[in-house]
Amino acid sequence: MLIDAHCHLANLAETMSLPGLLEEASNKGIMRFLSSALRRSELGFYQNLNDPRVKFSAGIHPNFPVCDLALDDVSALCASRQIWAIGEIGLDRYNKDLDSQRRILEDQLHLADKYGLPVVLHIVGHQQLAWEVLRQYPLRYLVHGYAGSVEGFRLLARLDSWFTISSRILRADKAALFKAMLEHGRYLFETDITQYYVYPGEKNPLLRLLDVFERSVKLSGRDGAELAETQLRSYRELTGELS
Repeated sequence: MLIDAHCHLANLAETMSLPGLLEEASNKGIMRFLSSALRRSELGFYQNLNDPRVKFSAGIHPNFPVCDLALDDVSALCASRQIWAIGEIGLDRYNKDLDSQRRILEDQLHLADKYGLPVVLHIVGHQQLAWEVLRQYPLRYLVHGYAGSVEGFRLLARLDSWFTISSRILRADKAALFKAMLEHGRYLFETDITQYYVYPGEKNPLLRLLDVFERSVKLSGRDGAELAETQLRSYRELTGELS
């Protein structure tokens, strides 16, 4: 059983028919999806989906201009227990308004703390500041798509945190980071798929997770069953889902 720990299925569904993609992915062993909503127009998709394979989070992204969610939207989703986590939220060096980013991040961390929810993090740069803010909130964190320094990874790993392994770190220049994540032992795999990342002629981009997993097995030299069991354990610890 494989899990795509970060994707954007509502976004993808705007250009591709999702039911068939999910069915094919399930038939190939991809059985769970942690998907993120970043626009109000995406919320109805998840609310009407009624598919036990898919859990969704929602949050105010630090550097996605079309993200139109407001704190009231996120608060309402928390109160109605519709989301498994808040996110993706965080800090991004490409957004120069750091003060606003920090304020919005802390507002959402307050909500996660109030409702006892995990947080999906987007941290691009600013690892030291992120650590200083996040350590004040004893929450469960999924650090998605991290591809920064090993030193920054080790800071964030001091939290109650899990990390996603993505194609971003399956490169020679990220070998040390990949190794550190494996040694940390709290990891899942992700595609981060959206409609914007689909290749011309690609029939089912959800199947990219198989490539991420297979490349991880090859690069790590570890047994595939070990990696699959670790990501399943991580998923259960993070989400509280037991089966």
